[in-house]
Amino acid sequence: MACSSSSNNICDDVPQPVKVAKPIGDVVKISAEGTHNQKNHYKAFKFDGNTYELGDIVLLAPDSQARTTKPYVAMIKDINEMENKEIMLIIQWFYRPEDATPKRSGQSGKNMELVGARELYYSFHRDEVSAESVVHKCIVHFVTTQKHIPPRKEYPGFIVQEVYDPKSKRLLKLTSNGFKQDFKEEIHLLVQKTMRNLGILPDMDRVV
Repeated sequence: MACSSSSNNICDDVPQPVKVAKPIGDVVKISAEGTHNQKNHYKAFKFDGNTYELGDIVLLAPDSQARTTKPYVAMIKDINEMENKEIMLIIQWFYRPEDATPKRSGQSGKNMELVGARELYYSFHRDEVSAESVVHKCIVHFVTTQKHIPPRKEYPGFIVQEVYDPKSKRLLKLTSNGFKQDFKEEIHLLVQKTMRNLGILPDMDRVV
């Protein structure tokens, strides 16, 4: 059947490609809830031409009922293929300052001019979301408050200096002793990864 002329020259009755998330590699673990809901766990998946792995930080499209049009930010902690072949992710949320309560009073000893719109709070709050809500990867730098913020022009990306607990509404610095040991170790690894990527950042008491 001939197409009717249109500005984009696409026929209404011609099926368009469907973007579907697919797992990559071998199954690393199998889990199930009783005799139902078996899940195959993977280290990576592919969606919309991009490959995503455990530990990647990504932007997620907000749902239709969200109060914001800004994409969510999350870290991929687990990749699950469900019995219906849908790929679901266990993610760990980052919070934007405007989404955390109570909002910070004062500057907490930080250079807010340099952090500004780049600021995010890390959290240990986890959820399950569809892999097909992923928009693309993003960069997040974990920088303690004792270090200078890397300049955005040279090192684009978000900045994390604090961790937010949505239950207690508390903000803790990355260097706080108030975390459980496994949380401390996770934060330490993230800070060290940033240092490997950026190099040694100068201390705040040094003029740069």
